[in-house]
Amino acid sequence: MTGKIIGFAQLRNELSKGNLINWFKCMSVCDWIYIYDQDSDDGSLDEYAKHSNITTIKSDTNRFGEEIPCKSELLDLLLKNHPDAQWIFWMDGDTCLDNRLMLDDFREFRSMLQEAGRRNMGAIALGHYNLWRSKKHFRTDNEYHGLDGGVIALWKNNGEISFPKTQGLHQAQYPENILRHSGGLWDCSQFKLIHYGFATDYQIITKYDLYKSLGQSGWNLDRLLCEKTLEVVEADNEILPSFIDTSQCVDPTTKKSIREVYHEQHS
Repeated sequence: MTGKIIGFAQLRNELSKGNLINWFKCMSVCDWIYIYDQDSDDGSLDEYAKHSNITTIKSDTNRFGEEIPCKSELLDLLLKNHPDAQWIFWMDGDTCLDNRLMLDDFREFRSMLQEAGRRNMGAIALGHYNLWRSKKHFRTDNEYHGLDGGVIALWKNNGEISFPKTQGLHQAQYPENILRHSGGLWDCSQFKLIHYGFATDYQIITKYDLYKSLGQSGWNLDRLLCEKTLEVVEADNEILPSFIDTSQCVDPTTKKSIREVYHEQHS
């Protein structure tokens, strides 16, 4: 047995980005799902309400720049309501799970958790593909592939995990103390998280404008529009979610640059 699995995410307007329904398909392995909603206004809240196992903290403003304090509040509520939670599964709303982990009612996913429990692992790291302007091509240049070494996506509830109250973007996205009293971190990076947040021009441009409005600048910002060194690889079909159509995908290296598209839209 894997014990109680609880999903965990901060979301904003993932329905209008075309991500939310697919995200819920991937999270159906969870017994409960906890969402911190950052002032969605696109019908996402109505979509949450269709599920009977959702608990939502609803913010009246978009507190994206305070992502760690928001995660702290959400985790505290989760653990208060479910002190018997065995595993917490964090996956962003613009991300899907490796199809191999979802086959046969998540048989491989459950097996992974069972083995991690047998080994007394405190957390599990999964690999990561950043799709780029495509639903099947992932980007490998300009540090877009750096997370494939492992994203700590599954946290064992050891009774001591918590988030710090730190502010700002791009902080550590997993709780403190996750490896305390455990056998360590289990590397399962052969299985992937499939990130769709850069899969469409709309999502890339939306992120660029958001990060710019929050004061980001320099390389961290410009890389969202920079394709000077663009390299992509087509992902194996067995890894990509079977419920997402990839038949019309075009190699991103053949497209008009995202910078040109951005300037056309902002001229």
